[in-house]
Amino acid sequence: MTIVRVLFALLLGFILGVGTTVWMLQSGAGVAILRATEPVQDLERRLHDMEQQRDQLGRQLEDVVARAGRMEGSFTDLERRFHDLQRELDERRRPGATP
Repeated sequence: MTIVRVLFALLLGFILGVGTTVWMLQSGAGVAILRATEPVQDLERRLHDMEQQRDQLGRQLEDVVARAGRMEGSFTDLERRFHDLQRELDERRRPGATP
């Protein structure tokens, strides 16, 4: 008879524990308890800092891409000017060309 009472108490304790845990997670009370701990607050702070760093790096990447586009345009213009000058020099060096 004592064994039945102990087993019944263990089963009842397990069911009540699972029920309480599920209720706490569903009601938001568990979230409030977890948020109050120092490690969770530290992780939230670090996550916020990392998000800010990610946003800053995204802006820097956009700047680099824009700068690379401008450099590409400048290089293309410089290359075109070089070819024009080279063509002009070749025309002047041709025999029979007037200076």
